Amino acid sequence: MSGMKRRSRVPDVRELMEREKGSLMDIMHGALPEALRLDRYLSWQELKYRPTPEGMSAEQWWLGIKLHRTQARQSVPLRNSKGSVFNFAATQLIQQYLHKIDRAAGTMLMTDADTVFSVSERDRYLLTSLAEEAIMSSMLEGAVVTRSEARELIRSNRLPKDEHEQMVMNNYRTMRMILQHKDEPLTPDFILSLHRSMVEGTLQNPAKAGMLRGAEDKVYIEDTRTGDIIHMPPSAEGLYERLEQICRFANGEDGSEYYIHPIVRAIILHFQLAYDHPFVDGNGRTARSLFYWGMLHSGYWLFEYISISREIYRHSRSYYESFLNTEEDENDLNYFIVDQLKTILISIESLAEHLRSKQKIQEQLRTALAGVADMNHRQRNVLLHFLQHPNSYTSVTLHCREYKVVRQTARTDLVGLEKLGFLRSEPVSREFIFRPAPDLEQRLNQLIS
Repeated sequence: MSGMKRRSRVPDVRELMEREKGSLMDIMHGALPEALRLDRYLSWQELKYRPTPEGMSAEQWWLGIKLHRTQARQSVPLRNSKGSVFNFAATQLIQQYLHKIDRAAGTMLMTDADTVFSVSERDRYLLTSLAEEAIMSSMLEGAVVTRSEARELIRSNRLPKDEHEQMVMNNYRTMRMILQHKDEPLTPDFILSLHRSMVEGTLQNPAKAGMLRGAEDKVYIEDTRTGDIIHMPPSAEGLYERLEQICRFANGEDGSEYYIHPIVRAIILHFQLAYDHPFVDGNGRTARSLFYWGMLHSGYWLFEYISISREIYRHSRSYYESFLNTEEDENDLNYFIVDQLKTILISIESLAEHLRSKQKIQEQLRTALAGVADMNHRQRNVLLHFLQHPNSYTSVTLHCREYKVVRQTARTDLVGLEKLGFLRSEPVSREFIFRPAPDLEQRLNQLIS
């Protein structure tokens, strides 16, 4: 969290009201335009630097905004370390984002997955998206690995060579684990098993994998620039009960009288696990995996193909500040919810653009390759993959696994592409591997043009 400005104390609303000599109605009227904005949800740390409405001080402006926000506020059955409940308001800003997300995903969400992705494409898209989430979530927590190396690690299923690669592989396996259990209720034991899978082979004390931290574990978050402790999670005592409450909330068994949109519920689930920091390490990765469980459990199957950690990584400062704003400003979850809704929308739009690009290339290649004798759909997919990932490779074993064919069929596919000049083979260990020809892109472009 380096690079953040030193944060000032958020003015207390009750204190501001006691000191205020003017009309609260006038103050609320002056703050109304900001309260109704559909493009931002200002924190005190942002507002204090902005020009105020005419005739208002920063404190008066803040008071007016807060009075508007508290009118629509509803609590959730989750608490901070002092026992106070978290809350949020379904503002027009949040409703707008939810509408945009549902609209952007709507057509595919209302259609069975097999009608959007062909059978062969489905597994490949799923592998790519889960790998991307595993890579970026691990990098967000400090893993040092290139994306191309990480993709080949996952694709080849080889043993990780160091702790960083182990983080990526753990994250990938955990995401697949969530897919297998997405239809089951959330339980504390399942969260513990997620954590165990997420940190296997990466902890200084391996016994802590899948175990809640104890009183002896000094866990906190500090600003690496100033050394200030910016988040002290709840004490170890009572962590299991807090996990139980998280699960009741996730399963909709908390007795809440308010409707909470499934996307908002999944975001809050993400926040609360990260806030509680119940483990000695791996809390962020586990929290983000719970977000995916929440989305998939609610029927948003499209999130099998979406990586939110890529956007979080790109805007990590905003991600962490949204946590702090919620904690500092009366447990107001809107900061974190709005930040994550933006992330989700960008991630969905990235997937849509990715699919449009893939479809365009596939159509061009399909037309061009249709004239090549004895070229089947698997071979076309291999060429498409190598066009997008020129540093990757395949083998008869990998081809069998990806396309569910026997070894003789896989060998015929790959040797056929080699004879056509698209691939080059080389012996590695006990098997030949196939790489794209150095001039593959030029060869394919000649076919398309």
